[in-house]
Amino acid sequence: MAATLIRLKLQLMANDFTRSVWTILGTLLVLIYGLGMATMLMVVQVQVGRGLEPVQSLLTFSALTGAAAMLLWTLVPLFVSGGDSLMDPRRLITYAVPRRSLIAGLVVAALISVGSVITLMWLVGQVLLWRWNPGALATSLLSLPLLLLTYSMVAQAITTAMSAWFAGRRSRDVLALLSVAVAVGAAPIVMSITSAFESLGEALPRIAEVLSYTPLAAGPALPAAVAEGDLVGTAVRAVVLLATAAAALAVIRAGMVTITERPVSAPRTRTARRGAIGLFAWAPSAPWGAVAARCLTYWFRDPRYGASLIIVPVLAVVGIVMSAQLGDAWMLLGLGPFVAWMLGFGIAADLSYDSTAFAQHVTAGVRGLDDRLGRAAAVLVFALPLTLLAAGIPALLAGGAATVLVCLGLSLGMLLVGVGISSVTSARLLYPVPQPGESPFATPQGSAGRSLIVQFASWLIMVVLMIPELVLWIVWLVTSGTWAAATLLVVALVKGLLVLFWGIRSGARTYDRRFPEIYQQIRTYA
Repeated sequence: MAATLIRLKLQLMANDFTRSVWTILGTLLVLIYGLGMATMLMVVQVQVGRGLEPVQSLLTFSALTGAAAMLLWTLVPLFVSGGDSLMDPRRLITYAVPRRSLIAGLVVAALISVGSVITLMWLVGQVLLWRWNPGALATSLLSLPLLLLTYSMVAQAITTAMSAWFAGRRSRDVLALLSVAVAVGAAPIVMSITSAFESLGEALPRIAEVLSYTPLAAGPALPAAVAEGDLVGTAVRAVVLLATAAAALAVIRAGMVTITERPVSAPRTRTARRGAIGLFAWAPSAPWGAVAARCLTYWFRDPRYGASLIIVPVLAVVGIVMSAQLGDAWMLLGLGPFVAWMLGFGIAADLSYDSTAFAQHVTAGVRGLDDRLGRAAAVLVFALPLTLLAAGIPALLAGGAATVLVCLGLSLGMLLVGVGISSVTSARLLYPVPQPGESPFATPQGSAGRSLIVQFASWLIMVVLMIPELVLWIVWLVTSGTWAAATLLVVALVKGLLVLFWGIRSGARTYDRRFPEIYQQIRTYA
C-alpha cells in the first residue's frame, strides 16, 4: 500500500508540474534556497565536528537546530491548506484501504517533499558533527531514520487532526490565525527569557539544555548525552523521542477513526433577513460605492482578508514589549510604516480573491474606474486611521513634533504608494490564491512561483518609489531639522496621492482592456 501511495503522490506532483511552469519555477526556488541553507549548515557541522569544541557547545547547536526542524515540520501543515493537500486522508477514505496500511502509506509518502531532502541533509550533517566520538556517531546514525520518520509522523498527525477535527472553516481559520499570533508573539517571550541572563550567549546553552528534554530536540540531543556518558540523560531523551513518535501515531489513528466513522455533517444554511443589506446601506449610491461596500464586507467577514487585520494588534503588542525590553523606541517608530505597507499591499490580489463572485462585475458591466476606486476606498476607510494611530501615537510618546511629522510622512507615503501599486498589479498580474472557505494560509497548487515573483516585484517597486522619503529621512537624521521632517511629510503626501491617482487610472485602463481575459483567468483558478 505504501508503494501505491508513493506512486500516487509522485504522479500527482508530476501532474502539478505539467500544469504550470510557475510550479516548477517556485519549487526550484524553494529547493535552491533550502539546499543553500542546508549546505551552509552542513559546512558548519563539518567544521565544528572535529572534536575541538566542548560537548555542551555541540549540544546547544544540535538542540537549537533540531528544535527549528521540528517546529517547521509542525507549523507548515497548519499554514498549507491544513496539511499536504495532495494526500489529505479524507480524500482516500472512499477506497476502503485498511487503516493500518493507510497510516503507514501516508507517513512514508509524506517524506516525498523538498522539506525531507533538506532535513536529510541536516541529519547527515549531524552524523558528521559527532564523527569524533564512536558512541555518539553510532547514536546519530541509528537515530537518523527514526528522527526522519518522527518528523513525518508529526506532520501527518497535524494534517490528519486538521482534517478530522478542524474541518470546519471557522475552527480551521481561528487555529491558523492563533498560530500566526503565537509565532509573531514568540519573539518577546524569547527576549524575556534571554533578559534573565547577562547575554544571549549565556542564555542559549540553558535554553538548549531544557529543549533537549522536550519533543522539540530530544532526538538531536541524544548523541551529546552518549558523548558525555550520561546514561540517565540518554534514557530520558530516548523515551521522549519514542513517546513523541507514539503520540503522533496515536493522533493519526484517532483522526482516521473520526474521518472514517463520523462523516462531516452538512453545514447549516442561513437566510438573510429581509432588508438587511449591511454596509451597502451606508455606501454612496454609485457603482464604486457598491464595490467598496462589498469589498469592505469581505475585509471584516472573510478570513483571507481578516488575517491582515488580526496581525496589526499583535504587532503593536510585540513592538511595545520589545521596545520596553530593549529600551529603544525604533521598533515602536517602525510600527506605522510596517502597518501601512501590510494594509496597502492587502489588495494586491483582490480580483483573484473574488473567485466566481467576479461574475457579478461581468453581468453588471462594472467599469474599471469604479472597480479600482471602490476597492481602494474600501481599504483606505480603515487603513488610513489605523496607520495614523500606529504612526502618530508612538512618535508622540517617543519624540517631538519632528518625529511625528517623519513617522506620519513615511507611513502615509507607504500606504498611498502601496494602494496605488496594488491597484495596478491586482488587475494586471493575477495568480492562484486560497478559494473562499479555504485556509487564508493555504498555498494553491501552481501558485508558489508566480505569487512569489509578483509579490517580490511589487515590493521592489514600492521600495523604489519610497526613495525620496528615505532620502529625506536620512537628511532629517543628519541635520535634525524640522524643515526636513515637514518636507518629508509634504513630499510623501503629494507623491503618494499622485501614485494612488496613477495606480487607479492605470489599473482601470488595464481592467477595461483585459476584462474578458481577467474573468477567464479567474475562472481557471476557481
